[in-house]
Amino acid sequence: MASDSRTREYVARQTAADRSKKEIIRLLKRAIAREMFRCLTTTVTVPGIADLRPLRQSKNITLTAAAGHFGVWPATISTLERGTRRDDTLTHAYREWLRAA
Repeated sequence: MASDSRTREYVARQTAADRSKKEIIRLLKRAIAREMFRCLTTTVTVPGIADLRPLRQSKNITLTAAAGHFGVWPATISTLERGTRRDDTLTHAYREWLRAA
């Protein structure tokens, strides 16, 4: 209630509506629950990763070389290619770098 600007505005509106602090906290919990439910039930499209490893191998680029370019461990690139780790920013940059190589 003290740090988030949206929450402070909400608390100010509810206080102006003569709600007690206990009621405001209950309303905040309900709002958080609604927001979390929306996050959990919204379908998220995941970018495909099936092209990354074959593209890297077709250009004879090692995991170590790719990892060195991005300043990450080779295991990070490997888990990215296998789909066990999701990092959309790194995936996009990695795909663009492989296409340009």
